[in-house]
Amino acid sequence: MLPEATMPEFFQSIHFNVAAETDESLKGIGSRPLVMRAGPARAGAPTAFDSDEAAARFYLSNIFARDTRGSVRGLTAPQNPQIVPDLQLRDSQQSPFKNTSIVRFVQTKSSIPVFGSRAIVELDDKRELLAIDAELADVEGVASIANLSPRQALENIAEKAAVKIEKLDRVAPPTLTFFRDEDKNNWHLAYYFLNVPAAPPTFFKGIKSYGGHRSIAASSPELNYLIDAHDGATLMYWSSSPTLVRCKGEDEDGHLREFYGEQGPEGTFVLLDTLRRVRTVDLRGQSIHTSALPINAVANAATVFENCEAAISAHYNASLVCDFLRTVLRRDGIDGKGMELVSYINCTSPADEPPPEWHNAAWWKQRMWYGQTKDGSGKLRSFARHLDIIAHELAHGLTEFTSDLAYFRQSGALNESFSDIFGIIISNWDPAQPYSGGDTATWTWQIGPGLGDKGLPLRDFADPTRTGDPAHMDNYDNTTDDNGGVHANSNIHNKAAYNFLVAKDAQGAGLFTPLDVAILYYQTLMRLDKLATFKQTLDTLLNIAGVYFAGDPQRRAKLAAVSEAYSAVGIT
Repeated sequence: MLPEATMPEFFQSIHFNVAAETDESLKGIGSRPLVMRAGPARAGAPTAFDSDEAAARFYLSNIFARDTRGSVRGLTAPQNPQIVPDLQLRDSQQSPFKNTSIVRFVQTKSSIPVFGSRAIVELDDKRELLAIDAELADVEGVASIANLSPRQALENIAEKAAVKIEKLDRVAPPTLTFFRDEDKNNWHLAYYFLNVPAAPPTFFKGIKSYGGHRSIAASSPELNYLIDAHDGATLMYWSSSPTLVRCKGEDEDGHLREFYGEQGPEGTFVLLDTLRRVRTVDLRGQSIHTSALPINAVANAATVFENCEAAISAHYNASLVCDFLRTVLRRDGIDGKGMELVSYINCTSPADEPPPEWHNAAWWKQRMWYGQTKDGSGKLRSFARHLDIIAHELAHGLTEFTSDLAYFRQSGALNESFSDIFGIIISNWDPAQPYSGGDTATWTWQIGPGLGDKGLPLRDFADPTRTGDPAHMDNYDNTTDDNGGVHANSNIHNKAAYNFLVAKDAQGAGLFTPLDVAILYYQTLMRLDKLATFKQTLDTLLNIAGVYFAGDPQRRAKLAAVSEAYSAVGIT
């Protein structure tokens, strides 16, 4: 069966499902009927390909070659039909519902993506075809070379939004795309800008509000724009996120916090921030090992949340960490791919201690879990109130998705130390100075104040010996306990990081901003391997800093200061 066009004529639609095809038709595109797939794969079948992408391209090529429309058949390469040169892989992922793979492509012309195009292939566990859905276009009548620079296009956005261009200096560089104007029925080469913090005045007219509060689209707009790369015309713009609701409520420490949620069913409001992809769920005293974890976010009847202190602390602090990842490290979530951050409050672990207390907060199974402890009055208070602890635990997730440092000896100590470093930086970050992070002279250098033995912190960057931990390689603990002393020995690297953060020049001025240090440590974490040592970390850090400070008149002094920060603790 040949596909029929179901979209406007400039996009050609393809829908193919093996269940609706004859055996002869399936044979023609190199696939077997469903009833013949229970046994082993046949010789020469697509399972011989070494990737889902290769199998998907094989089927697409065969389907396209049978199509009578020139715009579809033209996507194949006659000398090597398996290439399908004008399709660019977007991603490949396992279906969360069944044992199949979903491979997604976008159409290109002259290596430029076509906006609104797609080719999606579903494969079974033997890489046999299950289904194809595609929307492909015949792009014509438009040049593939831009006349305007990205900066000129951004200036046009600033003018339309009536803001100064300096407000948009941190907008990520755009990509080029071919865009079809449905109203005028013609193609454009366009710059595609994401998450631009400016909106035309007319954008706010149609935005609804809930509970008496303006949505984020009105109070903190972030829009995506398509700007003609030839004449600078604004082709299209829209909000980059669903409409959120501004909410507020008191956290565990009695602070009134403002945060974003979403309108839930039947007029409720829930702790689900779709902009940051943060969801907060109440485990209600159940064990973290329960087989039926709830998934619904904490709900409230109004935008002012009451009696939800633990949930608000978890939701608000997780949002702060996500903002730091996005704005400072330019990272899309913990995994770098926009994963949802789920936090569970009111957790217990009967195997560790009797409920309802659980003295812990942990990153585990790619979620955050918060226990609680009784205060002097006997009231349960959540560990979600500690931003430094939350940032520390979520940084373990960051490590998991970057270097994945092995939790043993020096690499394990580095795993702990990088979490401490980001815990200190995030908890002390000055939001009023987002481009520097603030002045470290005002910082608190303790991780978990009052949570250690005898009222001491868990760790102290400025003086690790205060908690009985080593501050120099001369005192490195060669123990077999605690995975090779990962918590104790992390303090040596913590002290080096402290020296780095507070380093001064000859005139007594700070050499580095917290922004500098955060970016350099993040890039270092991205490059380390699983079994990295303190020395390898220093070498990698210096290598990255050499490029980062290129052209800086204080480059030599700064590199020397990094070396001295580590040398002072015996890492050379």
